Amino acid sequence: MGIEVINDNLCVNRLVEKQKKEVTLESSIIVPDIKPDIVKPVDCSGNICIYKKELVNGKIKVDGSIDCNIMYIVDSETEFVRSLNSNIDFSEYIDIKNNIVEADIDVTIKLKQMECDVLNGRKVNLKAVIEITATIYSNENIKIAKDITGDCDIQRLDKIIQLNSMIGKNSCKAYAKENITLENNEKLVEILKKEIDIKNKDFKISYNKILAKADICVKILYLTEENEIKYIEKQIPVMGFIDMQDINENNICDVKYMIKNIIVKPNSSEDNSIYIEIEVEMNCFSYETKDVELLQDLYSPVKNISYKEKNINAMMGLQNINDVFNVNEKINNLDIGVNRIYTSSVKTLITNIEVLEGRAVYEGETIETILFEASSAERIERREIKFPLNYEVPLVNQINKENIDVEIETITNNVTIEQDNSLSVKIELNIQTKMFKSININILEDLEEKEIEDQNSFSIIIYFVKKGDSLWKIAKKFKSTVDAIKKINKVEDENNLTIGMPLFIPRYVSKIRAG
Repeated sequence: MGIEVINDNLCVNRLVEKQKKEVTLESSIIVPDIKPDIVKPVDCSGNICIYKKELVNGKIKVDGSIDCNIMYIVDSETEFVRSLNSNIDFSEYIDIKNNIVEADIDVTIKLKQMECDVLNGRKVNLKAVIEITATIYSNENIKIAKDITGDCDIQRLDKIIQLNSMIGKNSCKAYAKENITLENNEKLVEILKKEIDIKNKDFKISYNKILAKADICVKILYLTEENEIKYIEKQIPVMGFIDMQDINENNICDVKYMIKNIIVKPNSSEDNSIYIEIEVEMNCFSYETKDVELLQDLYSPVKNISYKEKNINAMMGLQNINDVFNVNEKINNLDIGVNRIYTSSVKTLITNIEVLEGRAVYEGETIETILFEASSAERIERREIKFPLNYEVPLVNQINKENIDVEIETITNNVTIEQDNSLSVKIELNIQTKMFKSININILEDLEEKEIEDQNSFSIIIYFVKKGDSLWKIAKKFKSTVDAIKKINKVEDENNLTIGMPLFIPRYVSKIRAG
């Protein structure tokens, strides 16, 4: 009877590569005839939508747009501020090093900077700088030798490794729809600025489904018929069910939320309300943590067994860490004559990640942007205040920088004017770190049994341990067994070998012959 291999199937997930690309987008915007001339811009802001991400001809293609708002000072005796709304569409290709035709792509886009230049009273040039981070994961179904049977007394060397094996992946779409009625029956003239954030992300696992939910936080600055600037905020809950076969509460779920489309506009049927519709895609990758017994080496004392070795990169130790980071600052000597704050917003950028012994250090800055009522003739001004960000997160050993993903969510943002005209800034950030280790695992395949041409005839030999030796290597070399060598040499700890140590190597006697 020859050897028979019983295989087990394993879905191995691995990081292929991560690429970043900074892109500058430009667009010219014409002021509509119904709006007054532009004197100077006050504020430029935008919300990013991602329509599609895919692999095309060995590159990553990302399609999306920036929903832009430009608030500007007008050339008018009766008005002082208006806004322009425009979309900058983009389709960007990102080069990748690996030749791969099928993979899972995770894309995040950050709006780093926006500028607006006035070309003339009826035309402006808008420039936006975005940073695209694309991460490529590959999934490979492999067979691993679970058991080996045969009549040739197979000696095997196993190693138990804890791997993250993918269970499945899927997505769903959810929609946030709402009509916001303005206070005191105010008449809406124009939406000046809008900010869209996804907050309070959470999920629950039920039978073959993942309930993903979040709050869409919509902040709107608008102009009333009385020429007043007002602010309104609304949180709209969204939820979706993601089908996932064989999922359970012990599994790891990596759920990502992506804004695909934004509609925020005056309600056509009511002049004192705003219609909101936001499309969100929820993507989930689910994993199980498995203790996998991998066959590292094998031989037979009475037969020759040939095999091929295959090296595979895999993920292990996947974990998500959430932590709260606080910014509490008092800003003096601004000299801006703040009467009241219309709105404030926070943007946090990570500029560098350093992996040190036992920890990762994040460096960046948190940018607080405030729009306020000023005592100047223009009545409204904008100011950016930057705070350095230094944060440390503990790491498991052997985690590389490429295996760390950071997402920062603003929990609270409070900016208040104190009695001494200073600004009190209190920001609460949720820093979410996803990390894992990449390891190389060795798979044996295509096992084949052959007869030994030159059978050893010795009864016992003496061998002197050399550098790099182990009992397994010695036993395999002389077609003996580890147990036999340990027994005859009274070796208790097989890892405690010294160079030059003499060992008696007994000739192997099969169990059948011994019986």
